[in-house]
Amino acid sequence: MKHNAEGKEFMGFHEVRGAVVTANATLSNGTAATLVAGDADYFLDIQEITFSTGSTAALGTSLAGIDIINDGTIVRHVDLLDGGLEQLTFDIPLKQITKGTPWIVDMDDVSSTTVQIGATLIKDCGK
Repeated sequence: MKHNAEGKEFMGFHEVRGAVVTANATLSNGTAATLVAGDADYFLDIQEITFSTGSTAALGTSLAGIDIINDGTIVRHVDLLDGGLEQLTFDIPLKQITKGTPWIVDMDDVSSTTVQIGATLIKDCGK
């Protein structure tokens, strides 16, 4: 339940602007990157994440496995096709394991390959 400016309760299906966080990262040649730093006050749950690459290093096959990691645990694994775009949308957000820790993205060691990652996250106080 949410409250409007007059204090009345209402059911809201979407979070307010202040509760939405966006993040971007670039992976190159299998080196891990921080997607978003942790927030000590909120869990940052992933609502949507997009992976894209123009690489054709492994033409016609899966190019790279990408791990979405929080607090040392692989929360989700995605296989990205060469020259492809993959978008994952979670009706129930992908929950962060530990508040205050970063989301890390890492891919297989694939040379001459760059993957762009963009995500939308929701702040959740965990109550």
